[in-house]
Amino acid sequence: MGTSPGQRLSAAERRKKALALQLAGIDLRTIADQVGYADASAAKKAIDRAVEESIARAKTDVDELRRREVMRLDRLQAAFWTPAVKDRDKKAADIVLKCITARDRLQGLAAPVKVEHSGEVTEYHIVGVDPEDLV
Repeated sequence: MGTSPGQRLSAAERRKKALALQLAGIDLRTIADQVGYADASAAKKAIDRAVEESIARAKTDVDELRRREVMRLDRLQAAFWTPAVKDRDKKAADIVLKCITARDRLQGLAAPVKVEHSGEVTEYHIVGVDPEDLV
């Protein structure tokens, strides 16, 4: 049998309270007693679920913010596209390029920068470790 919306809210509030108590440094047995869980294991499971829910909400929030910023960049780029392309307006073209760069960065499309090391390492200095301990 499922839980009613009131029971789900109650369970969510209990998880939230259990998480807050754990963050305050309260042990799991005490959390179980204060929040009404059967034992420390049940409190731990509730706290783990609260953390998972929090992470999922944060990811959704970030995705939504990213989507909104991409929409703003699209709108800004559209406003300056014609002057940049048709009228060859250098300021408008600069804005369009900045929009494209920002959108690429937000969406993870920019290729990583390749870094090469052309020097040699000829000597290592180990600080705070006796070389004899490494053998």
